[in-house]
Amino acid sequence: MTNVSIRIRSSGHCFASGHHVIQGAARTPVRFEAIWAELIHPEHGTILFDSGYTSRFLDATKHFPKRIYALLTKVSIRPEEEAHRQVDPSVVTHFICSHIHADHVGGLRDFPDATCWASEECLEQVDELPDWRSWTRGVLKELFTDGWRQSCKTFESRPTIDHPELGKGRDLLGDGSIVLIPLPGHAKGQYGALVRTDQGPVFLVADAFWDIRAVTEGKVPNPIVRVFFDDMDAYAQSLQRIRNFHAKHPKVPLIATHCPEAAKLIVPIHSAI
Repeated sequence: MTNVSIRIRSSGHCFASGHHVIQGAARTPVRFEAIWAELIHPEHGTILFDSGYTSRFLDATKHFPKRIYALLTKVSIRPEEEAHRQVDPSVVTHFICSHIHADHVGGLRDFPDATCWASEECLEQVDELPDWRSWTRGVLKELFTDGWRQSCKTFESRPTIDHPELGKGRDLLGDGSIVLIPLPGHAKGQYGALVRTDQGPVFLVADAFWDIRAVTEGKVPNPIVRVFFDDMDAYAQSLQRIRNFHAKHPKVPLIATHCPEAAKLIVPIHSAI
């Protein structure tokens, strides 16, 4: 069996209202780290699961109407936090896009030699969204490389694996080390990754929830976030599958992009350059 090593990293952050993150919570700001993961495979080298923000977000949202996106999220990103400063781009062989929101693909352009992976629905969304209103769905087309749509490979092209709690997944490398799991709802075409490590499995769930208490205590976001989500019914179904998984495997870490508990696992920054 092939295992990978994993490092939890973060590139930039924004703030959200606690009242939005958990229904009924105080209206105090909650720091949303833009968490991503560095996976090191013994044969395939370094693989990124997302990449957080870069300064390109600030550049892309300088002018109206995209400036509204920046005003709503208030992103902060320091140069040393960017993914290409934490991981040497020359060693990255694969880049997994959990979905195509700006806080997940911000560093995509910095890894041009990596094979990029995304879901078919994400590719379709890039085709369907006109540039002038893509920001309303959390997508900034300036963050993608030229020809990305044509060169990006799809999760659905990989072999199927059936998981008892999570359903049908996709075996990225054909060895069971990284199994991609559809987690729609928050975003169109969102996938997580069930990763096998020497310390046991780790489940990278992207934005399937924002706070672990949505899984452990049933504390879900305020309904107002419906306007930011792709499909609330699908979100509820994905969350229930994660709850079922957690009930059977309570010791498996659930790493969500903005979860405060996941943020405790972020490794200190040491520039790759």
